[in-house]
Amino acid sequence: MQYVTYIEVDVPTFTPTSPEEEQTFRFVKPADYVPANIDAIPSISSISYTPSVISLGETMGQRAVLSVGFTDHKHIFAADSFESGSFWGKWRGRYGLKLRGRALRWYQGVVGQSLAEMEVRHFVIESNSGPDLAGRYTITAKDILKFADGDRAQAPVLSQGFIGGALDAVDTTFSLSPAGIGNAEYPASGYLCIGGDEIVSFTRSGDALTVVRGQFNTVAAAHDAGSRVQLCLHYDAQDPAEILADLFENYAAVDPAYIPLDDWLVETGAYLQRLYTALIPEPTDVRKLVNEIIEQSALAMWWEPLTQEIKLQVLRGIPTSAQTFTPENTLKGSFGVAEQPNSRVSQVWTYFGQRDPTRTLDEIDNFRSTAIVADLEAEDTYGGAAIKKIFSRWIPFGALSVAQRVGQIQLARFKDPPRKFGFEVFRNYQGSELPPSLGGGYLLSAWPLQDVTGASAPAPVQVTKLDPQPDRYRVEAEEILFDTIDPGDLTNRVITINSDINDVNLRTLHDDIYPVITGSESPEITVTCVVTSGAIVGSSNGSTPAFDVGSWPVMGIPITVQVAGRIQGAGGDGGGDATGSGEMGGTALYTRYAINLDDASGLLWGGGGGGGRARGVTSFPSADKRAGGGGGAGRIPGDGGVCTGGTSNDNGDPGTLDTGGAGGQTTGGGGANVTGGAGGTPGNGGGSGNGNQASAGGAAGRSIDGISFVTTTSGPGDRRGPQVN
Repeated sequence: MQYVTYIEVDVPTFTPTSPEEEQTFRFVKPADYVPANIDAIPSISSISYTPSVISLGETMGQRAVLSVGFTDHKHIFAADSFESGSFWGKWRGRYGLKLRGRALRWYQGVVGQSLAEMEVRHFVIESNSGPDLAGRYTITAKDILKFADGDRAQAPVLSQGFIGGALDAVDTTFSLSPAGIGNAEYPASGYLCIGGDEIVSFTRSGDALTVVRGQFNTVAAAHDAGSRVQLCLHYDAQDPAEILADLFENYAAVDPAYIPLDDWLVETGAYLQRLYTALIPEPTDVRKLVNEIIEQSALAMWWEPLTQEIKLQVLRGIPTSAQTFTPENTLKGSFGVAEQPNSRVSQVWTYFGQRDPTRTLDEIDNFRSTAIVADLEAEDTYGGAAIKKIFSRWIPFGALSVAQRVGQIQLARFKDPPRKFGFEVFRNYQGSELPPSLGGGYLLSAWPLQDVTGASAPAPVQVTKLDPQPDRYRVEAEEILFDTIDPGDLTNRVITINSDINDVNLRTLHDDIYPVITGSESPEITVTCVVTSGAIVGSSNGSTPAFDVGSWPVMGIPITVQVAGRIQGAGGDGGGDATGSGEMGGTALYTRYAINLDDASGLLWGGGGGGGRARGVTSFPSADKRAGGGGGAGRIPGDGGVCTGGTSNDNGDPGTLDTGGAGGQTTGGGGANVTGGAGGTPGNGGGSGNGNQASAGGAAGRSIDGISFVTTTSGPGDRRGPQVN
């Protein structure tokens, strides 16, 4: 197998009349096997990639860095002479000062794939250098979260207005200077910081301000003419997801297309359910503010380069039904483990109720309240305390439950020091297994992972670093040790499926995350499962539904299933010598419990049935021709039927996610040639084979099995396949 890598760079069009338009250059490493049908300049000399690292519940982590080296060569850009200069010399003159922030895409694939079929990761250009005397040119790119760094993004932005005349301690009106700055930079109302030490609320008309002095526990004081007037940034009782989205979009200039705010709100609504408040009086690094929110909300945040989304997750446990990495599906000798004793926490002290937002953040006497959450038993076990202090500008006075929630999540995560693991996985997965994803939660099994009796004890882990090599993934993961969530804390139990998974049982997922429902809770417990846009719930085999609502302990629990992504049954296998007929496609959604279903923007697709085997038998001239049926479409597609027993044979093709596989077809020899039935598309049956001893195709997989238990509250959406009771 020959691997191929491409780099695409978007640059401004080099024409005086259209300087804002873009064009794309594509580059490749020179090799004799590089496909001729993909246009690319063969000047890449090296590619170096440092993956991003997720910092769970602490910071934004480490940015991914992609450095691409090139060698210089002759090139004609337009009407210039071939002998005039060199490619990278002319590139530097045209684009070299205009690349920062431009898009760069890294394609990885194998010869024979189109660009659309390859794995592509997205970055923005950070810097470029060269060419040097040896003809070397380098482009360095990073992930989109680089935009939040302090040298790029400050919140609030720096205000340029100042007091036109001296202001005494009782004045309630004054004018901004220079003339016109009010309309240019200041809203009609809000909060201002005067001279760096007094907060006032204001209303504005032109450059004239009417103010209320000494707000947020600051003191009204005299200010000299020329004192700066800084617009403050105020968040009042907002969800952390909304705060983060505002910081990224409006202060770090991150494209809102990269911010799936609806998914973020589902996540924080399910596992946090707290609002945050802060007044930020001076320009502050956006990265610093984001890090504070991540720590105080117990979040993980990372850039997903494959889907071009900033992912956000509240720290929580890994379900016991999660996919498991074992010695059987990881590379031999790649497993490694390291202890992290310094990450242990036994007490969390959260200082909140900030008195004066103009003072530095770590002054203890500037906070009115403290919430202490401790595990004294753990201190006895480990032989001492491990104290974590959090100074929160985001939690207002009186919000004790918010501060306690911060401590509870941090303690649940770190009271036992999590281990760090490393392992490697081949890219070419088989069967129902899925490749690892950055930020994904899994179970990890290896012989060193044992309990006190020596029995196998798989570790729940979250992937914090993913290095995509041409033939494998190098994975680093951190152990997720998490206590059960307080049953009195979350009455609206939201379960979010935001990445691909197979064989979901909603009851199992619920009980892995929340306490078991008894039916006696007050207020009443509600359960909502959200399949987010882009996520696919599939099935590992045709007999297991992709999504099973499961058996619940009591009747009448309000359960809502919201599908914005896809639930899709497995494809049926094509018929062959072993079965003859094609197999039935798998079921998408199965329930024997009453649910509300909102699938207006989602897909519920049964698996495609497998195609039937074709067989033609003649006595003279003697012939027994057999052709396998194609596999049906599915999240795990059906296999093509295999035929080996005839005088002339051909196997069917496997299905894909969206299409059925073609049936096999015999050629030559005695008797009539035969063709196996095609595998069914999603929610459709497979075709029958032909010939005098042909077999039928498999039936269509069901979109819903248990429709009488379903109340459609919004929809139906795109449902393919029978709906039965």
